[in-house]
Amino acid sequence: MDWGITPNGLLLPARLVRKPIAIDLFCGAGGFSLGFIQAGWKIVAAVDNDPDAALTYMTNLGSYPINIHFVEEADKERLNAAIEKQIELNKKNGVYHYFDVAGSGWIKHNPDAEPVRDFWFGDIRKISGKDMLKTLGLKEGDVDCIIGGPPCQGFSRAGKQNIMDPRNSLVYEFARMVVEIQPKMFVMENVPDILKMMDPDGVPVIDKFCLMLQEGGYGKWEMLKKALVMQANYGVAIRNSCKEKRKDKTKQPGAEQLSMFSE
Repeated sequence: MDWGITPNGLLLPARLVRKPIAIDLFCGAGGFSLGFIQAGWKIVAAVDNDPDAALTYMTNLGSYPINIHFVEEADKERLNAAIEKQIELNKKNGVYHYFDVAGSGWIKHNPDAEPVRDFWFGDIRKISGKDMLKTLGLKEGDVDCIIGGPPCQGFSRAGKQNIMDPRNSLVYEFARMVVEIQPKMFVMENVPDILKMMDPDGVPVIDKFCLMLQEGGYGKWEMLKKALVMQANYGVAIRNSCKEKRKDKTKQPGAEQLSMFSE
């Protein structure tokens, strides 16, 4: 049996000492990763396609040096252009340092937190989960959790809810990566109205998402859909409940459930 030592000096089986590991897809500026790191997790890799978000993420949560995996050669040029833009902006504003290097932000002031050492920059549709695992020295099932927030603009009531919005299909890429990496669990953030959206093929988005997970070995799609619907309902019900209680304190408990998906 492998053994490990806890921060306070206890000798325990390694499986009880090691931090659970996660991969952050559509990581953005790093809010999801930060929460998991603060909860005692280790983020072994992150993925995003937006250069400004990627630079913010690597500054605050990355290591120095950090392994940047460019999906295509053009992605390297895009990131370099964003760096040059930041340098020029800092010069214009009289900032004494011209560029925020990876690991110079939040992570630098929190030495107990482990930095993210691998970052994939580019279109997730061109990334293979199996290749990612190989690069990280991991195999299927080693990752404890995949987290992430695929774009929600096309699903949100705050937007146009356009079925043809190309960003809507990226939720399927999240499911594909889950199936290819085979984590023990996944946590995906999105908006409640994803449950009502159809894709260009006329198929409910949530149905196709759950069918992909079923084919990848994550249970029956009916149960997956039920679990996702229950979680979305809970969040919306809480918000509506608070609103209704402010309007009418005499309203019967639970009545807010009726307007769960109303505009």
